[in-house]
Amino acid sequence: MGRKRKQDSSASEEKTTKGAIYLGHIPRSFVEPGMEKFFSQFGKVTRVKLARSKRTGNPKGYGFIEFESNEVAEIAADTMSGYLMCGRVLKCNTVPEIKPGMFRGHKKPYHRVPRRARAIAEYNKPKSAEQLTKQMQRLAERTKEKRKKLEALGIDYTIPSLEVRTPKRKVFKED
Repeated sequence: MGRKRKQDSSASEEKTTKGAIYLGHIPRSFVEPGMEKFFSQFGKVTRVKLARSKRTGNPKGYGFIEFESNEVAEIAADTMSGYLMCGRVLKCNTVPEIKPGMFRGHKKPYHRVPRRARAIAEYNKPKSAEQLTKQMQRLAERTKEKRKKLEALGIDYTIPSLEVRTPKRKVFKED
């Protein structure tokens, strides 16, 4: 009896084996929700993963689509291979083996990271007292070197001296 159950369960597993396809030369306007909606005409789509650039967030032009059954994936790959979409000819192949990290992050909607704005905010944030004193000391050292170079060249020019001071913290009164 135990053997029959194992054979029956393996037979049902073969019927429900998931299949995936690789989709290449994807137009930029064809993104995850549209891909899922378009490929659902072939059968139930379980996961969609579109490769994106980390820097810009734009699609790289290829992705993977997982179907509930392997047969549906093969039909979709055969049908869509060479399909003309938005002026691009799609390349579509079945994936022989679904690897563990292939659909990593497929549930998470893509939000563009404002890297430039973060860099500008980091650059423009107020400096601490230690940073300001260090900056002023470096500036004083450079002006001292410039004075020596000017004296060595025989140029009589006085560079105004700089005061190295620490900034005062602003204190707000609470009412």
